Amino acid sequence: MTCSFVIPSDKDWPTALADLGPNCPLGLWVRGRERLPQLTGTAVAVTGNRVPTEPAVTRAHNVATALAEAGHTVTATLAYGLDSTAHRAATEAGRASLAVLPRGLDGAHPHAHAPLLRTVLDGGGTAVSLYRPGTAASGATLKASAALPAVLARAVILVEALDHVEAMHAAQPAVDLHRPLLAAPATGDARSSGNARLLERQLAVNSPDPCLALALPHARVARAGDVADGDLVLAAVEEQGVDYFTTPYIAHPEPFDPSCGFGVCCLVTAPGEVVVLSQGDPWETCAPWPADDLLLIVSAQRLTAPPLEE
Repeated sequence: MTCSFVIPSDKDWPTALADLGPNCPLGLWVRGRERLPQLTGTAVAVTGNRVPTEPAVTRAHNVATALAEAGHTVTATLAYGLDSTAHRAATEAGRASLAVLPRGLDGAHPHAHAPLLRTVLDGGGTAVSLYRPGTAASGATLKASAALPAVLARAVILVEALDHVEAMHAAQPAVDLHRPLLAAPATGDARSSGNARLLERQLAVNSPDPCLALALPHARVARAGDVADGDLVLAAVEEQGVDYFTTPYIAHPEPFDPSCGFGVCCLVTAPGEVVVLSQGDPWETCAPWPADDLLLIVSAQRLTAPPLEE
């Protein structure tokens, strides 16, 4: 077993870790160091319950396969359930994945997933850890490592999670670091209670359509006045964070018209500074915005397939 210790001054250091500011780790243990910059540049974290429902297993496999085939790096722990399902889907698709371990890289966690770790590494993937070889997994290392996939990723996909379990430790860093966070719809099953809370509080994008997983890593912040026809609008961006919309929508900008009669435009007092990001339907989807307000969008050019019904 050969692993390296990389530090912030190394060319292989993942630049995403700089978003942690003073909480950035002093270094990172890596197996497959030479592949780390390429893999983290397109990383999307996929996580969820350790004891998932069967529909969630199918969703995780489908989402991870689609991400891998689209050129994104599936990133997850090796935990039982949905994380390991995501790695298997990526390797079955013939693509490299990024594994985060809560222990030294001289072993796997859980131990039964040592063959999966070898498969990830033999398939061109990389394993990383905050802990030196010889360190055993513990409650503290599990909690800290659960957050690392979200920190390294450009977006996080929560397939299914009970509230207040390990998988939810990836969701909070995504919120804090303004990483796009996508959650599958809550099913009413207790095992999706974490998804339900995040969606209810508008901390995550509701994702009934797997195609949205492909668009989300390309999300960027733009002025409302710069949103173009066909762009996917995900959220409003304010100083205190990102407020995801209950239903992301495809925008079709229209001229501001205070006499439209649908009860929204008439509330706007500065028509010269307003853009209407409507879907072309009245009232429910007529959305006037101050042109200088910031929105989280995916440009129409980045949408590999229509992610939502218009």
